[in-house]
Amino acid sequence: MDKDDAMDRMRLARIPKPKPEKRPMRQMSEKTKAKKEEEKKLLSSDGDTLMEQWYKARRKNLTGTCQCGCGESSQKKDDMYFRHSIAHIFPKRLFPSVMYHPLNFVERRFWGGCHSVMDDTSMDRWVGMADWLDIREKFFVLAPLLTDEERATNFYTRLEKLVYANAA
Repeated sequence: MDKDDAMDRMRLARIPKPKPEKRPMRQMSEKTKAKKEEEKKLLSSDGDTLMEQWYKARRKNLTGTCQCGCGESSQKKDDMYFRHSIAHIFPKRLFPSVMYHPLNFVERRFWGGCHSVMDDTSMDRWVGMADWLDIREKFFVLAPLLTDEERATNFYTRLEKLVYANAA
């Protein structure tokens, strides 16, 4: 390498490189967009999605009191937050075959954390809840409706063991 090549390389190194063009972040993934579009096709005459119709139908079944045993009131009467008092027994994302089943829920108080306790903590705590027998009965109705892939999930296996280990 001679002196002229070295000088050319040093001169080129000092020239700033063009910055890459900034692209805005996607607001929603393509998969989510497709799912939303599919839901729009399922809108009812009043503009509700299938999930919203399910929540409204379940609202009629709510008692207004958390069924875990704490005795606190749920959000049944709150038009904005009543959906938060409906806790799915089988999570929607893991069990789409029973997502809209009328028995796939229990009533939980949202603001006091009972719904979060059910969703985010160990399933072993469910046995100590006042509505455990109701959850067991619903399990026996819903389990045969699940697909083989859904039965292969860790969640189902753990719940099944819990139900049979804690028979009344």
